[in-house]
Amino acid sequence: MPATAKASIFHRVTGVALFFALTFVIWAWSESLSSAEGFEFVKGLFNGFIAKFIAWGTVSVLGYHLIGGIRHMIMDMGHWEELESGNLSAKIAMALGVVFAVLAGVWIWF
Repeated sequence: MPATAKASIFHRVTGVALFFALTFVIWAWSESLSSAEGFEFVKGLFNGFIAKFIAWGTVSVLGYHLIGGIRHMIMDMGHWEELESGNLSAKIAMALGVVFAVLAGVWIWF
């Protein structure tokens, strides 16, 4: 499968993942804004591994989806539509997604 297809499929998968991740985000916002106790509960929850992993996954998915979306917008403007430049832009987008995920992990866990 060419890099352009992988990048496009991954962009769609991250969109679906964002949809489901938003349930956790909206719940955390709602709970933290409900009361001081709710805020402390969510704050304490985010010290755990599972919550940090979900937060890292959400931020990583958001980062790649944003990068892929910018790539698609540039392609909609008529750039990177040739085979060689399309493959290169797809590989760069995926590499930037990995870099973003690593940086997000460092930011969340350290």
